[in-house]
Amino acid sequence: MKKAFTRISMAALLAASLGSVPALAGGFLESLDITGFVPSPVPGQVNARLVRIFHDPRCIPVRWHVNNTIDPIPNPLGAPFLSLADATTAFNKSFDAWTQIPTSYIDERIVGTTANPGLAGFDMVNELTFRTSSGFGAIASTPSITLIADSQLNDGDDIDGDGTPDVSSAITTCAVAPDGHTIFPAGFYKAGTILDVDVQFNVKASNGFRLTVNDADVDTVTRSVDLQATATHEFGHSIGLSHVLNNQKSPTDGNAATMFPFIDTGDPAAELAQRSLDSDDIAYASYFYPEGSAASGPAALQPGDIPFGLVYGLIKGSVTHGVLNQPVAGASVSATNTLTGELFATAFSGTSQLSYDPSTGGIFLVDPTYNILDGNYTIPVKLGLYNLSIAPVDGTPVPASSVSLNAQIGAIFGQQNFNEERWSGSGLESAVEADPGFAVPVAGVPGLTQGHIDFITNNQVTISNFGSRDFVGFTGQPAGSYYAVRVPASQISAVNPGGDLYIQEALFDTFVFDASVVPAFAEADLVTGTVSGGTATLDLDHPLARATRFIGRDNDFAPFYFPLPNVLGKLVRRGIDRGDIQNLFIVLRLPTATPFPGVSALPPTIGLDGGVASNDAPIFGYSYVSTDGATWNQVTNFNFRFSLVVTKAD
Repeated sequence: MKKAFTRISMAALLAASLGSVPALAGGFLESLDITGFVPSPVPGQVNARLVRIFHDPRCIPVRWHVNNTIDPIPNPLGAPFLSLADATTAFNKSFDAWTQIPTSYIDERIVGTTANPGLAGFDMVNELTFRTSSGFGAIASTPSITLIADSQLNDGDDIDGDGTPDVSSAITTCAVAPDGHTIFPAGFYKAGTILDVDVQFNVKASNGFRLTVNDADVDTVTRSVDLQATATHEFGHSIGLSHVLNNQKSPTDGNAATMFPFIDTGDPAAELAQRSLDSDDIAYASYFYPEGSAASGPAALQPGDIPFGLVYGLIKGSVTHGVLNQPVAGASVSATNTLTGELFATAFSGTSQLSYDPSTGGIFLVDPTYNILDGNYTIPVKLGLYNLSIAPVDGTPVPASSVSLNAQIGAIFGQQNFNEERWSGSGLESAVEADPGFAVPVAGVPGLTQGHIDFITNNQVTISNFGSRDFVGFTGQPAGSYYAVRVPASQISAVNPGGDLYIQEALFDTFVFDASVVPAFAEADLVTGTVSGGTATLDLDHPLARATRFIGRDNDFAPFYFPLPNVLGKLVRRGIDRGDIQNLFIVLRLPTATPFPGVSALPPTIGLDGGVASNDAPIFGYSYVSTDGATWNQVTNFNFRFSLVVTKAD
């Protein structure tokens, strides 16, 4: 079962001073920036730009303290067995994963313990704790306190209000007081600067998790989780990285990036994989904390360091909504290695702002023109050729609420309603494209920036005869079985009566029970066919399009891009007009070999709408199953979540 990581981001305003903040886009956690108190369109409120949270170089290395008031660590499933010393060893391994990145100057380390009998909070102590509130239900979280305006911290300032000075003019780098609290050097700090960050791990008897540290102890018990994997994820948040949508590395590797927001606690292989950083995690830790970017301090080159620009180049561009004609906030932009098929890194588009009420701390939307400043993105990449693509943050596999306020803004304004597509080249991107699956590779060159890789989302018609997903299935279906969804000719003709169509792709809602496994299907097809009562006849011998070893998606819609969509559209249009084509069928076949891979040994499954007392859509009767490809039986209690995507030809 996949459990959610969560994070809490709070903000504290100290003093305001004039300044500017560069626009950034990528996988970062956010703070508000109300520097200058510039009035917003709402009377009495001010502009609050969303900026990344980060550790100031003067406070690197970041010093942490382990709460020592619980030892051994509670085990909600039985007798305690994990000592605080062994847990601390796991923490050190997790910190090392980030600190040892040669192209990043981030450095976090444990320097002592703290005897806090209560919950972690804003006390200027960066705390690792196994104490959580009664209402806390996640595995772990990383709350942080940040500046929300460019600020001058002065000698003697008491930042957390406990009566003890937290700022000193006698130091030039952060220090740790005898009681463990961080003392900042006096000086100027940017909005987004992290003042206090904690990580809390849930081990409560009511809803907590058994934490393990040994390889052999990682198991299929869903309320048991590897501590090192969990901590590595949370420590990514502690340096300012956000969640990403990257949950499937390649056509042969189903593992997620460490910063994917869910961990499959029932799949030992997936748990162990999340101890190690993915290329996505490493790229952004390096981009936000680039080694060799300063002549002195932590960013200066030390033995073993590698300059960021010697390894990484940048791909930059923007995302524009092709229907709304607006810059898109929160689209996920991916760079996939053209030769290996490996997903290298992802970014989120857009720079956003909110209207902030200083008297209440409330934040408000106004309209897209005000709230969304641009649709820009930046992806750091190593030397290679990359296919660029965009996908909406629409809930599968991750909701906008699990990513950022920026993504939520785009979702609220209806911008996350487009289909995934690839970058088709300069001058070819438009709202109406014949082939959204066509990709022009982009070169990644260390030290160089490839700019103007700009997307325009496609204006498409998605024929979806289903409602929301209620279940996934079917776990007991024999190997080699087929699923099919009928699309009546009348629905296709209605898209552009009398005009031409591009029949572009099928979308399959797919899922896999073990997160480390790739949801690979034997084939995907687009075929013609007829129906008679509760059965159907499909012409699998003469497919209009076919892909063998079709790679699905883990908890998402997988696109099957058809070759020559313009030719296919004309062919289908003529067939419908002559009466030769009564229906198109979208077909997905299970793998033929058993046992199925993964610890669960279950087949990849499909999304199902239905099977509930009150469904949000009618059961259309367009779904069919077959065990042999010859006899097809109608499914009367579910709609299979397969879509046909077409576009009106210009």
